Parts: sequence; C-alpha cells; structure tokens
Amino acid sequence: MAIQSWPKEWLVLVEYAPYAVTLIGGFVSVWLNRIQPFLILLSVLVLNVMFWYFAPAQEVSISLSILFPIVSLLLPLNLLLWIYLPEKGVHNQLYNLSIAVLFLIQAGCVYWFMTELPLQWIEWISISIAPNLTFYHLPFASSLAFVMVGFLLSIKLGMSKQLRIFNHAMVFILLLMAFALNQYQHTGTLAWVSSIVGLIIILTLVFDSHHIAYTDELTGLKGRRALNESFMGLGKRYAIAMIDIDHFKQFNDRYGHDVGDTVLKMVASVLETVSGGKVYRFGGEEFTIVFAGKTVEMVEGELERLRVDVANQAIYLNDEKANKTSKKAKAKPVNVTISLGLAEPDKTHTTAEQVLKFADEGLYKAKAAGRNKLIRVGAKPAKSSKPKKTAKSS
Repeated sequence: MAIQSWPKEWLVLVEYAPYAVTLIGGFVSVWLNRIQPFLILLSVLVLNVMFWYFAPAQEVSISLSILFPIVSLLLPLNLLLWIYLPEKGVHNQLYNLSIAVLFLIQAGCVYWFMTELPLQWIEWISISIAPNLTFYHLPFASSLAFVMVGFLLSIKLGMSKQLRIFNHAMVFILLLMAFALNQYQHTGTLAWVSSIVGLIIILTLVFDSHHIAYTDELTGLKGRRALNESFMGLGKRYAIAMIDIDHFKQFNDRYGHDVGDTVLKMVASVLETVSGGKVYRFGGEEFTIVFAGKTVEMVEGELERLRVDVANQAIYLNDEKANKTSKKAKAKPVNVTISLGLAEPDKTHTTAEQVLKFADEGLYKAKAAGRNKLIRVGAKPAKSSKPKKTAKSS
C-alpha cells in the first residue's frame, strides 16, 4: 500500500516522525559522545525542514524547482564530509564551532543560489540523467554526486582497521536518501525514509557501543566481560585454559610498548586458530580459551599445537638498547613463548569461575616449572608437557 493512501492521521504522524527520531538519535549521540551520527541526523532533518517550508504537501513551485537540484547535490556531499571528518566527540568547542560555520556557509550558499544564481546555471544543475524515464527524477549532477560519494565511502570502509557498523550502514543510508529524494514528489516518502534512516543510525550506535564494550580494541578478541557472560551458557562438560606470555614485562622494557602491542596481536592471531574453543583476552598479557562440551583430554593436543606455533613465530625487531650503542644495529628475530594452565570441572570446582581460578593455578605451576609448558590440573595427577624443539625463545 502506497504511503499516499494512508489515513490523514497517519500521514501527519509520518511528517513529524523525523523530528522525533532526530531528537532521540541526538540524545543517544550526545550520550555516547559521537558527533558524526548527530551531524548526519541533523543534515537529514534540515533537508526535511526545507522541503516542508518550500513545498508544503509536495506542491510544485518555482522555489522547489530551484531548491531540489541544489539540496539533492548538497546532501550526499554533506554525508561524505561528516564521515571523513575525524570523530572528535560532542564536547570539542572549537570543532563544534567550525561545524556550525560550515552549516551557516551552506545555508548562505543555498539562499544565494535561490536568489542570485544565473538561470543557465540552474538549468545546468537541473539536467536530468534520463529525461525519458518517468520514475527517475534525480538530476545528473546529484546522481553523479551520490555515485562518487558511495565510491569514496567504500574506499574508507576498505581502509578502516576498526569494525564500525555505523560506517558500513552509511552506504545503505546513502541509497535510502537517494531513493527518498527521487520520490520527493510523493507525499510522506521523504519523511518516512528519513525516519527509517534515523532509526538505522540509532541501532548502529547501540551495536557499535556493544561491540566496543565487549571487544578488546588492540587484539580484536572478545574481552573479560564477554568471557564472564559466556559462563552462563556452559553445560556440565567444558574445559578452560589460562594462557600467559612468558617474560612479557622484560620484553616490554627491552623493546618498548609498541613492540609489546605487536607481540600481543601476534599471540592473539595464533590463539584464534584454535579448533573447538573460543579465545578471550583476559587482561594484560593473559588470554583465556573456553572449550564448551570438551574435556581436558580432548583439547590438550590442540593447546600443545598453539604453544608450539607461538614459539615458532619469529618477530624481527630493533633492540632499543643496542641502537643506543650502535648506529648499525640490525633487526634480529625474536621468539616469544607462552605458558598454559588447563582445568575442567570436578567435585571441588563446580562453577566456571572456580574452574577458571583452578586453570590459573595450573598456569602458575607451568611458569614455576620453567615456562613454555602446558600443565593440566585436576582430580587426576597434573600432567606437564615437555616443550618440543622450537626456535630459540626469549
């Protein structure tokens, strides 16, 4: 059923929906200290206000015929601008002032275009890309702008190192707004689509906040909060491994914290290859692997493989201390090792939290036994794995 056939009461609600959604979205954006979604919501709302003022009830007028090609060109450019500008939060006064000036400049340009722009320029920006197509109304310049902005957004997504659902949703939002502008003459379409865009932005903010809260930014692994929540879904049979990078503090002191971050990411990437388990960053240089539905006998071999793989991963580094004494210091291969403790539920340790602490005891035993070892603790005698011959470890 087309929007135009809706009851008048519904159409009135649709016309006011973008204002309500923008108000809610603006509150969420400010609460989460995100300026980019707030600016996009504001841009879409301003678009609705301009059409409401110059074309009430979608009436065709001279003002609208001049306004439409201008705003349909400015909208995609604004969306691109807000996405490419760095996220500075909502409390940066100088940044906010600069953005306010940008809005005022655009408002002045729109006013000048509508009052002073030469007729031939108006005709140029109003040229249709397909004059024979009755269902397509976007001018050529606007169509080109939407395509170019979509292309540049795709490039930004490809270059982004962090997962942001909001950024991915922007491509879909761009398509929705192109559709809404193309159908601007149909009553309620622009307001309805703008409301959907606002709801999408709100949802992506919620999803991104959840991702940030549960994911470690450095390694990309789920964090301790996600680990604690995973315990609620465990049955009676499971195994937990606690893992620690050997001599990590000394490694940081010798090579620097940036290199330490590189080591953490390398170890995390190896641990992520685990079969049958879920890896979490417990904190610092410690990691946890939860094997749901597995026993310690079933996972010992897999943990041994991970231990050996980490030890065989060489990282080529410049020794900061050596660089101070020798200008020709060359990068040298450095290996790191991990120690592991493994446990499963028994009569004494019945909850996941208790099993986790029990596995941590095994980890400390592995370190006390010389490091680069896997030690299993439990009702059965603790079993220590003998390190296989690997590349020289630090």
